[in-house]
Amino acid sequence: MQINSAQVFSDNWVIYQKIIEHNYMHHAELAELTSKIFAGFHKPLHILDIGCGDAEALLPVLKKSVIADYTGYDLSAPVLQLAEANLKNAKIDHVLRQGDMLELILQEEKLFDIIHTSFAIHHLHDDDKKELLQACSKRLVIGGTMIYTDTFRSPSIDRETYIQNYFSFINSDWALLSEIERQPIFDHVSEYDFPSTKDETIEWLQNNGLKLVNSYEPDPFHLLLELRLQ
Repeated sequence: MQINSAQVFSDNWVIYQKIIEHNYMHHAELAELTSKIFAGFHKPLHILDIGCGDAEALLPVLKKSVIADYTGYDLSAPVLQLAEANLKNAKIDHVLRQGDMLELILQEEKLFDIIHTSFAIHHLHDDDKKELLQACSKRLVIGGTMIYTDTFRSPSIDRETYIQNYFSFINSDWALLSEIERQPIFDHVSEYDFPSTKDETIEWLQNNGLKLVNSYEPDPFHLLLELRLQ
């Protein structure tokens, strides 16, 4: 399932860039908050970026920080080629790994100061989410931070209702996308999105020693969680 998801995402990368350009998923505000979190560290940082894409969204933050090394995971080989060029041009020491995020984190041997993930984990079913979050906690240094940005659903609704509500949100708020451009997004969400609720996600994280430090919820669908390993 996830390989097909990556192919869909690669094929529609230009549409995703348009979403970022018009800030429909609050990437600007999320980047500003992420930058502040990075600035709280006063040492060279070891970074893991799960679902890194082309690394473009995080790149301004990385450029303002002292990065010891950056590791990026993504399913899409073509998108990782873009990440390779972006990180090389920014002169950031990096390793990029193509594959399933859960398999990669379970194979990971490094420890990281920051694990960053943005709009990726909601593609997993809940049992896989729990396993991935447990693995993330084992790959953080004590006092390390996880920045977990994703889509979440209200506990009062099921997945199908969430999807219909999200479609309504896109139709009403993403005005500069044409109907043709919206259709692949609808297809992707219908097929690959399995959002958990905020409260159950925080519970899973806390069960693995991660304490909630801060959260930012710009609308009913999108949420950033800042967590620290105790």
